[in-house]
Amino acid sequence: MPGLALIVITLVIIRGYPGMDIAGFKGIEPWMAATKVFGMQKPLTDAFHLNYILLGIIAGLLYRNVIFGGEIPAIFSDGFKLSRLMIKTGIILLGSLYTVQAIVQLGAFAIFLIGGFVLLTIVMVLWLGKVFGIDRSMTGVLANALSICGVSAAVATAPAVEGRASQVAYAIATILGFGILTMFISPFIGHALGLTDLQYGAWIGTGILNSGQVLAAALAFNPTIAPGTAVSVGEIWNIMRVISIPFAVFIVTVWYWAGKEAQESKTARKSLGTLLVEKFPVFVIGFLVVVLLTSLGAFGDVGLKGGPAASATIKMLRMWMQWIFGFGLVGLGGYISFRELSQAGGAPLKIGLIVGVTKYVLALIVVLIIKDYLVSI
Repeated sequence: MPGLALIVITLVIIRGYPGMDIAGFKGIEPWMAATKVFGMQKPLTDAFHLNYILLGIIAGLLYRNVIFGGEIPAIFSDGFKLSRLMIKTGIILLGSLYTVQAIVQLGAFAIFLIGGFVLLTIVMVLWLGKVFGIDRSMTGVLANALSICGVSAAVATAPAVEGRASQVAYAIATILGFGILTMFISPFIGHALGLTDLQYGAWIGTGILNSGQVLAAALAFNPTIAPGTAVSVGEIWNIMRVISIPFAVFIVTVWYWAGKEAQESKTARKSLGTLLVEKFPVFVIGFLVVVLLTSLGAFGDVGLKGGPAASATIKMLRMWMQWIFGFGLVGLGGYISFRELSQAGGAPLKIGLIVGVTKYVLALIVVLIIKDYLVSI
């Protein structure tokens, strides 16, 4: 599979591996960490916070938009498609960072905050859709895409509101366009404000629109994979948001059909239950299964703060996750097409930007206000 080989080679060049030394070259990231510029030690990593995650996404972007001229060639496409599976596999393995007891510590406060953001985002999009006069189907798809996790929510909602494939694609392009910006600026903002991993993870897990973008922004802030790090906090907040897909689809479906004329409402369509079973992201179930197994001690001690050190199995899983996420995020960069993003204009894009910026900034403000009440897990 040439595409997968290209992704693997790219990440090895970026990250290196223990013992790698090719004519003195040990990888781009190790080179940046050892390089002095104008007398400053490792400014590329300390000042610009570049690491293998951001470099991998940039590499993927360059492959598609520069080297390949805007389209991934057929010979590489299967390998790049596999990168999506890698991201979901990595998120499932992230369940090994948590126990049920630790998640319960998040408490009703966090659940209320996440649920509040989801509900307010839906209401805001439905209102703006009316203000801008866009199609009800497009509004419904955007409402859940912007409120929960982007792609999965858009795909799950579209059949329930008679959304067309073009509308789903439009919603996804809008989300990715805004998400590219947040992936790159969030780590800089987090470091500039002196946010802890807990505060940063809670912010991006609430304020960034797409699961893959939450993952990328978290690892760009702190590439360490362990309990209490940015990726641990950001993904558990994001997973809690994703779990609300059935409720959000129900709300938007009721809104959509309540506004249809009687004859239109008789159009044959799948039941809400069927849609949820078909479209609910399976990786969330996998994540919860791994959390349960971890809670039962299947992988040994997790290494939670104040507890025993992480077991050899847990350490091995974390090492695997770093590489799996690295491969997946190079592929993610390859799925970002500047040409397609440039076509996502008009009212839906305006709504996406208004809601995306509002949610992103408001989440940061809320986290700064309640930072002393956030619970580490």
